[in-house]
Amino acid sequence: MAGRENQVDTLIINANVITIDPANPRAQALAMSDGKFVAVGSTEDISLLSSPNTKILDLSGKTVLPGFIDAHIHVLNSGIRHVMAADCDLRSIGAIQQALREQAAKTPAGEWVQGFKFDDTKTTERRFLSKEDLDAVSTTHPILVAHRAGHIFYMNSRGMELAGFNRETVDPPGGRLGRDPSSGDLNGVVYERAIEPVRYDLIPKDTPAVRRQGLNRICEMLTRVGLTSVHDARVIGDELDTYQEGRDSGELTLRVYALMHYLHFPALKEAGVRTGLGDNRLRLGGIKMVADGAIAARTAYMSQPYEGSTSDYGILTMTAEETESQVMDMHRAAFQVCIHANGDLTIDMVLTAYEKAQAAFPRSNTRHRIEHCTLVNPDLLRRMKALGVVATPFCTYVYHHGEKMSFYGEERLQWMFAQRSFLDSGVVSTGSTDYPPGPFEPLLGIQSCVTRTDSNGKLWGPNQKITVEEALKIYTANGAYASFEEDTKGTIEIGKLADLVVLSTDPTAVDPMGIKDIPVERTIVGGKTVYEG
Repeated sequence: MAGRENQVDTLIINANVITIDPANPRAQALAMSDGKFVAVGSTEDISLLSSPNTKILDLSGKTVLPGFIDAHIHVLNSGIRHVMAADCDLRSIGAIQQALREQAAKTPAGEWVQGFKFDDTKTTERRFLSKEDLDAVSTTHPILVAHRAGHIFYMNSRGMELAGFNRETVDPPGGRLGRDPSSGDLNGVVYERAIEPVRYDLIPKDTPAVRRQGLNRICEMLTRVGLTSVHDARVIGDELDTYQEGRDSGELTLRVYALMHYLHFPALKEAGVRTGLGDNRLRLGGIKMVADGAIAARTAYMSQPYEGSTSDYGILTMTAEETESQVMDMHRAAFQVCIHANGDLTIDMVLTAYEKAQAAFPRSNTRHRIEHCTLVNPDLLRRMKALGVVATPFCTYVYHHGEKMSFYGEERLQWMFAQRSFLDSGVVSTGSTDYPPGPFEPLLGIQSCVTRTDSNGKLWGPNQKITVEEALKIYTANGAYASFEEDTKGTIEIGKLADLVVLSTDPTAVDPMGIKDIPVERTIVGGKTVYEG
């Protein structure tokens, strides 16, 4: 037995404990006290720590793992959307229109009706929404629907009118307005940064009550699947307020590493704060920026055009000059920089900015990140390793978005979501889903990384397969590393935070195609059960 305390709060015995600690990879039991692990070892030895007030959980051979960490997920904003927007993850445009009509019926006259999680390739029509589709829902309510990827939006005529979008509107830098190819008229589709005046100036702000309801909703959703820590990938000021309220009230049942929206950087810099401020429940992370489009929306900016096109390379949403200027300022201010970059050309641009900042103002252990980091090559991997850059690739995409992989092609998929290449190159990569763009279940992400097989049984890029053990590590220890918290969580070791998940079955001992179906029986954060199935 390793470690011992005179009084412990909880014992877990007769378990299959996978610690992710290379010095002590498997155990039968553990003890928790004051929110931390205080002993790990055999059931016989750990049972000796029991006292009259100790709670004992006999798991009868079930599997215990460190709590899962999603290193890039839109947490509070997703919870808010679940409260106030229509869920458009439906399989026909008619069903989506009905969901929006129901949302409009409970929305005051003239106010915005919102929808999210629309996915064109999941519908029977396999096409984008048009302004005519949305006009059929309402011509008096402005309507805004977000694609599941979060980089393409759909508006009705009333919404376009309020936004000032018309035939003469010029595409803004980093964005584009969709147009009918024959007439040139706007079709209601809005790409990338073209949505910013709508998002920032027209859509009403969420109320504190809605944000709090959203926090409770998303915490319940995520703890149910075994997540104990999340890196919220775009946090604004009002959301940070809600997180703090949730931490103080005890309603925040997850640990949150908040990647702050880049527009807040000047104020944070002026206040003298930097990455790492906070506690083990809520901590300020890096600064988040977006440099190109999305994989699921087929707008990522790449060196070769999309399959079936000779001219569509995607959309770059930041220039090289803007990227380098922002990175230099953030790096110099001692912040971790976290830039969304999917395509290989975009990753190259971001790495160049990181290299220039490091050369001008050398810092150790920056752990700057490339969010998603989807399409790589050997040279990009070499440069990432040299800089110590962390990758947060999509983990559930191969399984869930298999029908979209044909837009990239078999050859390109050998270098996409490249977990095997990251590991072999010595680049720290994490488990992440980017929900809503990808399903948030960690076990689905683990299966997808291990099998590289989509929901229809199609294999994509088998050279990037990793083992179950490796996938468990990226979803635990590597996630902790990406937030500078590897000394306090990510493995089951004495002195670390008592965050764990109980599974009915050992994921290393089942057919990998069934990992996603393993029931989550209990989630524990800081020694306290936050979900029990």
